Amino acid sequence: MARKETTLRSLPHLRRVRSGVAALSDEAIAVAEAIADYAEPSLREFRSADRLAGFLAAHGFRVTRPIREMPTAFRATFGTGRPVIALLAEYDALPDCGRKPGQWGHGCGHNLLGTASALAGIVAAGVLARLGKAGKVVVFGCPAEEALHGKVFMADRGAFVGLDAVLAWHPAAVTQVKAAGGAAMDSLRFQFRGRTAHAAGGPHHGRSALDAALLTDVAVNYLREHVEENARIHCVISSGGTAPNVVPDKAELWYYIRGRDRKQVDELRRRVVLCARGAALATETRWRMLIETCIAERIPNEPMAEMLEALLRRCGPPKLTPADRRAARAVPSGKDYATGIDPPRVAAGRASSDEDNVSWFAPLGCITVACVPKGTIAHHRDYARAVRLPGAHKGMLKAAEVLALGAVELFLNAPLLRRAKAAAQ
Repeated sequence: MARKETTLRSLPHLRRVRSGVAALSDEAIAVAEAIADYAEPSLREFRSADRLAGFLAAHGFRVTRPIREMPTAFRATFGTGRPVIALLAEYDALPDCGRKPGQWGHGCGHNLLGTASALAGIVAAGVLARLGKAGKVVVFGCPAEEALHGKVFMADRGAFVGLDAVLAWHPAAVTQVKAAGGAAMDSLRFQFRGRTAHAAGGPHHGRSALDAALLTDVAVNYLREHVEENARIHCVISSGGTAPNVVPDKAELWYYIRGRDRKQVDELRRRVVLCARGAALATETRWRMLIETCIAERIPNEPMAEMLEALLRRCGPPKLTPADRRAARAVPSGKDYATGIDPPRVAAGRASSDEDNVSWFAPLGCITVACVPKGTIAHHRDYARAVRLPGAHKGMLKAAEVLALGAVELFLNAPLLRRAKAAAQ
């Protein structure tokens, strides 16, 4: 994406946005640290959701929970009328990313992510109220991003209908506009059912579900030679029997199938299903497929990306001190913080995020902000350690500044919003 000059109507309010973020910075850091302490698994983020919803309610938002049988999801709203500008907040943790092995921790920085989005909503709402303009700020509490469930289920329940634009961000090692999304993906479980028998005394009486699972994965391994290079198929055996001397009558494979778009993933899934069907036939077992979640590719939105690029350049990256850099040395895999703003990321990533599904409902604009040192391993306890450092908090506050200013821009700049909505069609 070539850099373009974008006329910004929110810049006269930059000082007010900055002062709003600064005034709430201590409270926001306390929220982020509390969520880091909770470190709750996907779909069980009860305390984290409560803390974030309470933060928003204390500053004038009306919080509705749950969203259609999702107890850790919420919708917080401020204002009335249109446009309706939404921000996405996440707060789930990851296994084995805590201070000690086996503990949960924020190995992806969602303690920062949810807090900055909530803070941005509060600050943008304050500017909107001061201007006396019509419009609504919505902050969505989105559980289970790490399981790639939350926004998929929320979308299925109509949570994102009626939005005019959506803003999102993610902690990272670089500060940039994320103009492209990730991979489309299916999360699939293949369950096989056979018949038990004594594995030594009478194996011919049994039908091994584990054999069916292993044969499926062997076939998928051969399939990998005959798919496009961008495709990814990865798997775990989530169930495979209980004892070697009993022919297993139950087994399960869990696959992630990734590709550039839904069309490619649908074709890959068709071929993986053939592998499972053939393995079940060969082993005389029964099988079924359970679809856990489906992620779509992002609909890119150049007007949103251009706006966020201009705002990032105007606001600048997080300002770090020598003390921040010294503190970062406590992260074994980290090196040093990125200090500038990288060019927009325009190539789709290999990983997947359920935020891409939201782009099918409204224009989506995303940024990343440097919150961890370069080289920090994601989904690892090094990352969970890094997102609690002062440099991470500064990155979180910078993200809130940019997102709040982006929301104000969308409220004030009707031509920009029209272009963004046209690009999302």
